[in-house]
Amino acid sequence: MTLPNFLIIGAAKAGTTSLHHYLRQHPDVFMAPREPRYFARAGADADHPVVRTREAYEQLFAGVTTEHAIGEASPQYLHHLAAPDEIAADLPDAKLIVSLRNPADRAYSSYLGRLIAGGERRPAGEALRPGTLDFERSLYAASLSRYFERFDRERIKVILFDDLIRDARAVVRDLFEFLEIDSSAEVDVNMKHGAAAAPRSVPVNVAFWKAVEAVRAIVPRSMRGTGLAGRAHTLLQRRPEPLSSDIRQRLLAAFRDDIARTESLIERDLSDWQ
Repeated sequence: MTLPNFLIIGAAKAGTTSLHHYLRQHPDVFMAPREPRYFARAGADADHPVVRTREAYEQLFAGVTTEHAIGEASPQYLHHLAAPDEIAADLPDAKLIVSLRNPADRAYSSYLGRLIAGGERRPAGEALRPGTLDFERSLYAASLSRYFERFDRERIKVILFDDLIRDARAVVRDLFEFLEIDSSAEVDVNMKHGAAAAPRSVPVNVAFWKAVEAVRAIVPRSMRGTGLAGRAHTLLQRRPEPLSSDIRQRLLAAFRDDIARTESLIERDLSDWQ
C-alpha cells in the first residue's frame, strides 16, 4: 500500500495546477494523475468528481516505483473543515504545501472560472461580495490556523503566488529542498497552467453548456470523454478584462483584517496585497 507523503492543499486559483506540473517533472517525484479531493469528500455533491473510497485513493499511487516524494494536489483541502483531522489521521507524516494569492485576485480568478463553466451569470461587482463563495474562499487566516494547530510548522510550506510568477524556478527549487529531494534537478517552469478565461458572451456560454448537458444525457458513457466539447468551448472564450480598480479596492478593504491575520500567521510581509 502506497500513500502520498506530501499534499498541495490550496489555495485554489493560486498556482496549484502549475505546481503540480512543475513538481511531477522531477525524477524523484510521483504525482497522482488527477485531483482526488479525497480528504474533502465529506459533504461533496454526489456528481462531483471526488475519490470517495480508500481503495480508489490508494489506486492513484499504484504507479509509484522508486520515487521518494509522492504527492497529490487538491486545493479544496485548505478550506474544508474536516480535512486537517482526516489528513493527520491517515497521513501523519505528510508534508503540506500551501500557495496563497492576493485575495482580491484569487476571488476574481475563481469568479471567472465559474463564469466560463456556466455556473455564474452575475457581473463581478455583484458576485464578489462578502458571503459569496468566491469571497469566502479568499479568507485564509481561519483555515491556515486549523492546519497550524494540527501539524508541526516545519511540515507546512507556505509560498506566495507573487513569488511563483516572479521566479518560478527559485520557488520550485525551494520546494524540492522542502521535500528533501535533489534541488538541482532541471524542470520546465515556462508554461503556466490553469490561466483564467472569460466567455465572449455570457448568454451564449450558458446556452452552450445546457446543450452539452442535454447531449450527455442521451449519449452512452462509452462515447463520452472525447474532449470535443472542451475544444469547441475554446472558440467561445476570450482573455478576461482586468478586475476594475473600484471593485478591487472594495475587496481589499473587506479583506484587510484577514490579510493582517494571515501576515502574522505565516510571518511574511503582505504589504503588496494592500
